Amino acid sequence: MSFFTLPVSISRLLLVAGGLSLGLSATAQDVPTSPPVLVPADSVQQPAPDSSKAVAAVAPADTTGRPPRRSDYRMPSGVTYHYERPKPFRFLLNIPRDVVAYPKFAFQKKNLPMIGGVVVSTVVLYAFDQQILDGAKQLGRHMHLSSASTQTTLFDVPLRYGNGKQLDLEFNYPSNLNSAMYFLGDGWTHLSIAGGFWAYGLIGRDNRASQTASQVMEAVYTNGLVVQVLKHLTGRESPYTTTYPRGKIRLFPNQKTYSQHVPNYDAYPSGHLSTAMATVTVIAENYPEYRFVRPVGYSLMGLLSYAMLNNGVHWASDYPLALALGYGFGKIAVMNGRKEVKRDQETGLLMPQPWYKQVRLTPTGGAGSYGLTMQYRW
Repeated sequence: MSFFTLPVSISRLLLVAGGLSLGLSATAQDVPTSPPVLVPADSVQQPAPDSSKAVAAVAPADTTGRPPRRSDYRMPSGVTYHYERPKPFRFLLNIPRDVVAYPKFAFQKKNLPMIGGVVVSTVVLYAFDQQILDGAKQLGRHMHLSSASTQTTLFDVPLRYGNGKQLDLEFNYPSNLNSAMYFLGDGWTHLSIAGGFWAYGLIGRDNRASQTASQVMEAVYTNGLVVQVLKHLTGRESPYTTTYPRGKIRLFPNQKTYSQHVPNYDAYPSGHLSTAMATVTVIAENYPEYRFVRPVGYSLMGLLSYAMLNNGVHWASDYPLALALGYGFGKIAVMNGRKEVKRDQETGLLMPQPWYKQVRLTPTGGAGSYGLTMQYRW
């Protein structure tokens, strides 16, 4: 891959012998390559690189001291992806598009078995919701596992607004085992995970980690928006407040009443579980070489699911749709955050991008000189 830089400077437009002379300069830079390593006959042969790991290739324009604008990662499957350096909070602009894209993504022919599984499992679990809940609570008592979800405030930040009104932003940590398992689905947990990837990407100049952080935030916020809309429409009672077996469902509840008695209406679907599923999906899709991500993530989600039965926050039938939502929004966020590099089927070489995607114009100037830089990639 090479690129040419053609700066055109106004100061170099010289009037010579009654005519105009336009000064142009062109430089070509090749992709830096490592010199071949010669192995003497009497030396030890170096082991081959591990093909199970993703390999990052930095574009030539990214070899400056700044964090790379774009990096190409070749996955263990042989597929190469472009990872752009994400702009801060740019993911917020994707949320409306993700909401619109979800039905088209979900209702594909290949997903019909999954849709059928969500519907059937929800109906079956709903039929046995009360028995499942009672069994989970009985198991908790047998293991001396407290069903109370209690947290201890580490510190709080008072925020004042309006006419002397105050909103306390609390930072809590769980105070018992069941609360710790429940905390696995808390929003702060997943924002912390995204923050960890963002910090690693910033310090290590790793676009894949930075994009993973951006995708987690995008998936979590989009998923949270849709889940809250569904909660406000379905109006299902949480187990710990219900006086009816399996909880009473009040479709399209009065929103003022909803805001005054939230636990009476916000059981379906589970926001904690769908958020966890979205985060695990994003990480697993971006780091396929780490095969433990899904088993570990799903195991922790199992603990979370049990904790929400034990503390009476959710019914088991609240889970199938939550998992489908989290998985779908995670996949959509990943598709937005990276681009697959196509390969020619005959040669196996990377297909060139269209010319209009290869040209980049950038204004330049300084010290009374102004111009335009054109970069062309192939």
